Amino acid sequence: MSVSAIPLSIRRDGAQVAAALDSLHERLAELAGCKAPEPVAAEQCPVPLLLELGRRLALSDPERQCLLLAAAAELCGTTAGLVARIGAGPPSIGLAMRLCDGLDWQALRPDGALRRARLLAIGHEGRFTERPIWVEEPVLHFLNGVAQLAPALAARSLAAGPAKDAPTDEATVASIAAWADPGASRLAMPPLLLACEDVEEAIGHAVEGLRRAGLGALIMPAARLPQSTEELDALQNLWLRDSLLHGLGLVLACDGATTPTQLMGWTGPVILAGLDTPPPLLGEHCIAVRHERGKRRAAWACALGEAGARHSGRVEELAARFRLSTPAIAAIAAAHGVADEPERLWAAARDAARPRDMTLVERIEPVVTLDRVVLPDDARRTLETIVAAARVHHRILDQWSGSAAGGRGLGIAALFSGESGTGKTMAAEAVAHTLGLDLYRVEVSAIVSKYIGETEKNLRRIFAAAEAGGAVLLFDEADTLFGKRGEAHDAVDRYANMEVGYLLQLMESFSGLAILTTNLRDALDEAFTRRLRFILQFPMPGIEERQRIWEGAFPPGLDASALDCARLARLPISGGIIRNIALGAAFRAAAQGLGAPLTMAHALDAARAEYDKLGRPVAEIDARDWS
Repeated sequence: MSVSAIPLSIRRDGAQVAAALDSLHERLAELAGCKAPEPVAAEQCPVPLLLELGRRLALSDPERQCLLLAAAAELCGTTAGLVARIGAGPPSIGLAMRLCDGLDWQALRPDGALRRARLLAIGHEGRFTERPIWVEEPVLHFLNGVAQLAPALAARSLAAGPAKDAPTDEATVASIAAWADPGASRLAMPPLLLACEDVEEAIGHAVEGLRRAGLGALIMPAARLPQSTEELDALQNLWLRDSLLHGLGLVLACDGATTPTQLMGWTGPVILAGLDTPPPLLGEHCIAVRHERGKRRAAWACALGEAGARHSGRVEELAARFRLSTPAIAAIAAAHGVADEPERLWAAARDAARPRDMTLVERIEPVVTLDRVVLPDDARRTLETIVAAARVHHRILDQWSGSAAGGRGLGIAALFSGESGTGKTMAAEAVAHTLGLDLYRVEVSAIVSKYIGETEKNLRRIFAAAEAGGAVLLFDEADTLFGKRGEAHDAVDRYANMEVGYLLQLMESFSGLAILTTNLRDALDEAFTRRLRFILQFPMPGIEERQRIWEGAFPPGLDASALDCARLARLPISGGIIRNIALGAAFRAAAQGLGAPLTMAHALDAARAEYDKLGRPVAEIDARDWS
């Protein structure tokens, strides 16, 4: 990937560099015991761009002299000849310390400016003061007018940025341009967070802001960043150097796959585009593109036009629930806004907002209605309250987002607790169906990874997907993920506690509806309990509830009139077991011919098989009078 170098107009600084080179030649000649060479003409100075590099990296005078010595030994025959008269090979550290006033050990440390920015290299053999120093090859190419991006950066970057005519917010772009001052020191320049729900829109703002600051833009998906600390450090050092050489700003396109560790340690003009909330230590360096919901609301109103009156009750909720771009909103409104019913418009928006990456969750198409969930009256009222809260949640967020908490912790998290088969997952499906939303069941086995940082990355991807698609998150068997943190005896314990802590942060900032189910409520970490908006206990059904479950267990097409549901309800079993028995009875009836009616014999035979499978005594069934 070719890039533009720093403009060659900087060659006007050649006279200043030539004067420094003449001073260097005089000192080399003195050490070599020979006559000083003729002065270097400014227009023939081979390294005029070094002055600009020194300014951008805020190098000290001794560091600039050291870099000039190493570069001139490669590019200037006079310098190379004088160095050769003193000792064979390239200049050594000892020679640099003799020639460069004030050059100390600190300047040559691996984390010093010269080596961290990959401008200067030092040999690895021999005594330290005898080791050779030289300018890294890409820097030499740059000084000779050849600009080439480091392959490690080019391989991870996008070939092209967003369209130049992408809409941008003037105030945000101006803030970015002021922040990305090309004259600022790159080592003291922490990343900037551009908080925006739409990653592509954030990239557009970032690219335009960098352009106004006179910088090019390199766009890199944060998902392509290396996982290992060593590789990430090396990439960050390469970036620091190439940003200096080529006048670039880096736009990291962040999404759900990004982990906080990948975003720390960057210097130079680096913009983290697309995150909703800043990672730790970056909050004070944040430019937020706000009022995203207001923009979407205006886009819906504009796209629907006069037809908006038919959908007036849902437009605000559409804007709050589904993170869609303005073109996507316009296309959906054109296809479904005029003739179709509001439900079709809602379904089209939901389908368009659905994320492409569904590898870590199972999308469940909700078909169970709320009236099929059999619960005691108190529990049913709580379930209906959860649905009502989810419908008006966006209004609460608008009113509270400016509070001291910044809108954090205003999401809806509900815990469904109870024995297996009491209807917890079924109730979650019914809630999603009533709200008209997708239900994403989290695959715990796919989330947890033995590799450091991979679990957090997977968790963020899941929450980001649910935020964008407006889906209901379902953590089945939540105690496996939300378990109690223990005392850290070793690195494994500390990392496990860190994963739980990161999950707590995600739950705190999640603005949607998350449902946790567990058979072991006491196994949950207490910190999660505080963040739960609702806790709903699913008891084992009583005889009246069991009769209602039996009556609704069979689809309308089956003839179950011969069943005595009141008698079957005397079996002390959960709703899940009832549904298994009902299915087993249907299979037995179908084996006798399609359309054959279900009988008590079919149900009892299926019940015995289910009891045997569960290891329960079949005598509980046979001891009853079924006549």
